[in-house]
Amino acid sequence: MGLKICIYRGTHQIGGIAAEISTEKTRILIDMGDELSVDPDFVPAPLNIPGVTDTNGRCDAVLFTHYHGDHIGQMARIRPEIPLYAGALAKDIMLLSAQHSNRTDEPLFRRMESIRTFSPGEAFSVGDIRITPYSIDHSACDSYMFLLETDGKRILYTGDFRLHGVRGKAMPRILDKLVGKVDAVITEGTTVSRPGGAVPREWDLQTQIKDYLKKYKYVFVLCASTNLDRIFAFARAVPRGKYCICDKYQYTLAETVSSHWKSYSSFYEMPKLTWFQYKPAAGFQERGGLMFVRANRQFETIIRQFDPTQSILLYSMWDGYRTKPGSNLPAFLALTGTWETLHTSGHASPEDTRLVLDKADPELVIPMHTDAPQQMQNICPNRKIVLLNDGEELRL
Repeated sequence: MGLKICIYRGTHQIGGIAAEISTEKTRILIDMGDELSVDPDFVPAPLNIPGVTDTNGRCDAVLFTHYHGDHIGQMARIRPEIPLYAGALAKDIMLLSAQHSNRTDEPLFRRMESIRTFSPGEAFSVGDIRITPYSIDHSACDSYMFLLETDGKRILYTGDFRLHGVRGKAMPRILDKLVGKVDAVITEGTTVSRPGGAVPREWDLQTQIKDYLKKYKYVFVLCASTNLDRIFAFARAVPRGKYCICDKYQYTLAETVSSHWKSYSSFYEMPKLTWFQYKPAAGFQERGGLMFVRANRQFETIIRQFDPTQSILLYSMWDGYRTKPGSNLPAFLALTGTWETLHTSGHASPEDTRLVLDKADPELVIPMHTDAPQQMQNICPNRKIVLLNDGEELRL
């Protein structure tokens, strides 16, 4: 049989990911996600994978690269006796997010609690497959790529990644010093069909936040609560004398990140961040500063309390959420009278994808997490690109 690769979903779409790496003795699944859509009436199609969602076969483990819904959204469909693995911080963020949603599915919550955790750079084995998880940069902190080794074969599964985030320099170094040449790379290709060129870095956004704080007394930032590198970068940009505030949920997420990672980097030491329960402290009204918000009635009421001529709302998310039919975001963004976009992608540019592939130097490149896999050949014209269809097997 040898080594087998099968992508159950994601060969021709972004999100809803699930992929298999297996040998004669061991079968591992990586991710089990919901499909993405801007259609408000869209219902994600359930993933039905023999031996994973039913008893028609076996599965030895499911690994999760990170906590975004298009990678974990169908976790509940995995048979309860199959072990799950994720990063320790990712697990905690999953649990906190589930608790906060007020739609806690008790069986799913218990499933999340059962997740076994791994540590960056520390190899472990499932059957005859040796797995080394490496921490990489993405818009979800505690994201991983996996090096899978068995019977002399080395497969690199990139997961979602980028090189322009706050930890973007780590991945090239890991590839140079720890991974080296591999036989095949299964890579995300979210941006391969998009124009190339310079991509704003998270550090560039931090610099811009400083400028906004000089120009406006009240700066409101609408971004994903779990985009925690951005939360930390923006909070660290708030100068002395101004407030940086959020609600209890956002504060708890930041505190959780800090408790896990402050020993790794001073960037993750808890920044100047004050939380409120129902309304901000009076000092924010007087001195101004930055507030992290979400598009709901509580924050709508709060924003209306501040002079719109001294305020700006910064939209720091994917634009598709704003422009989708029926979105409440345009009305929310209009609350301050002035709003602007301040965002950068959570995914690697085409140029950075090529750099990663050059460093791994694989015999085969297998694109996924992309709606234009054929474009990978334009990015890497001298490499062998294997275009699979969902459910198709490739044997090495």
